[in-house]
Amino acid sequence: MKQDTDQSKRELLLNAAMQEFTEKGYNKASLRTICSRAGVTTGALYFFFENKADLFAAIVDPPITGLRKIIFDHFMEDSARVSEIHSIEDSDMDHKDISDKLVDHIYDNYESFILVLTASENTVYENIVDEFVKLTERSVPMMISAIPGYTYDGYMAHWMAHISIDAYIQVIKHERDREKARGMLGNIMNYLVKGWVELVMIKS
Repeated sequence: MKQDTDQSKRELLLNAAMQEFTEKGYNKASLRTICSRAGVTTGALYFFFENKADLFAAIVDPPITGLRKIIFDHFMEDSARVSEIHSIEDSDMDHKDISDKLVDHIYDNYESFILVLTASENTVYENIVDEFVKLTERSVPMMISAIPGYTYDGYMAHWMAHISIDAYIQVIKHERDREKARGMLGNIMNYLVKGWVELVMIKS
């Protein structure tokens, strides 16, 4: 069936593009080479994708969008929970569940995330790390402010946001084994949560 054939061609192009972008980066990747690897014509490529940027986005945007949603949902759930806390000592400091969820999503889409981290120069994704730092920097203080009797240190929130994102990036880039990454990042997450509490939270 034509629909199945079209889907098969699109998948071939995406797989070939993943290889080409990974090996050469976005700037040096060749659409002609991608088509050759996929065994399709350039006309077929332009049937599915507007240009090289659109092809790159088709690979990396869905996983990034999914990651944003996981983080946003977590912050919303935590914000609702912390508003009921009367003392920080009563709060659950174990965040391994959310860490596992983040790791599983990232490792389900590992090649795409590595592509964003290592080969996205001159794309709209080249500053994606800064976006996630800003998301963390905005969202965690929002949660802290919801806890009765607490405010936060803005500078330390900025500093901790960078450290938190960088910690995940370092493990993701250097540990290919999902289970090892789960163990390391679960422990790192709980360590970072303590850092947020001790360095960012201020009794008002």
